Amino acid sequence: MRGQQSPLLFNLMIEKENIAAWVQEKIEGTDNFLVDIKLSPGKLVVALDKPSGITLEECSAVSRHLLEQLEPTGFLETHEIEVGSPGMDAPLVVPQQFFRRIGRELRVYDKLGKEMKGTLLSANETGFELKEITSRKENKKKIISETTHQLNYGDIREAKLIINFKIK
Repeated sequence: MRGQQSPLLFNLMIEKENIAAWVQEKIEGTDNFLVDIKLSPGKLVVALDKPSGITLEECSAVSRHLLEQLEPTGFLETHEIEVGSPGMDAPLVVPQQFFRRIGRELRVYDKLGKEMKGTLLSANETGFELKEITSRKENKKKIISETTHQLNYGDIREAKLIINFKIK
């Protein structure tokens, strides 16, 4: 038995970095990207996306790859695995998600909790530009003002897509 690790001991050493490396290995050469990994006692959740939207087949392929990597470790005896898209109501967390939503309406909270709602004008690897339109009443007149915010990803607490089901 010398030199062998028990599955339980190895199981405890599986970390997000290991999982991220295995996911990257599988999606390399595609336009798929890793959004998030949540590892908790009993559950592993991997969120993937791509510019045109991730498919069930692509999620299944990554799931199978992870199962192959994790099978020998004993990890699967104690954890459920879920691989999917982050969902429309999930916060945007990586630059690629912002790239894909240029022209869409976002609700953004900065680190101080200030809320901004507006149109995503542009995005790059370090931040994004948001056009906010606000209105106020002044002497019975409606005053509309437009503000463009340059925001760094590190300066925001949360950014979410505003989902509008109104038929135009």
